[in-house]
Amino acid sequence: MIGMFAISPHLRGLFPQLATDLHECKASVSMPEGLELRLALYPYSTARLTGPVHSQRVLGRREHYNTFAEVYFPPLAWVLMSRRLDGPISGVESILDRQGWPVADEWLRYSADVTSVDLRNLCRRIPVVRHPLVDPSEWVEMFSDEVTPFLEGLVPS
Repeated sequence: MIGMFAISPHLRGLFPQLATDLHECKASVSMPEGLELRLALYPYSTARLTGPVHSQRVLGRREHYNTFAEVYFPPLAWVLMSRRLDGPISGVESILDRQGWPVADEWLRYSADVTSVDLRNLCRRIPVVRHPLVDPSEWVEMFSDEVTPFLEGLVPS
């Protein structure tokens, strides 16, 4: 989470209490209303870190992929996104929901002294995924070049 605030500094203005709690290394951090942290397994040799992006699949299945920040770095992928309390956006499903990414908000409540937790107690199923925009010709991505960094590349072995 701290890394996500580093790649997307504007998050400090959107979620000031979360930023303060992370900066002060609070023992337990609560996720703000309307925000969620998602998790998946990502066993590939490429990494991608970005800030806020709004993506809509325009060919094939109608889906969206909207993030405040994302970190794809093997072996895990993390996405900070808006929680839609009233269902899908305009009837369009989130690709993360379709792929079964679990919500990992509870993980923020573990203090730094917890060094080991059985993942099966936190998530029943964690999908193995590629980045949703693996075929960018099917998607339209919208972002601000003023606030959205894109870092992509190979992870040295």
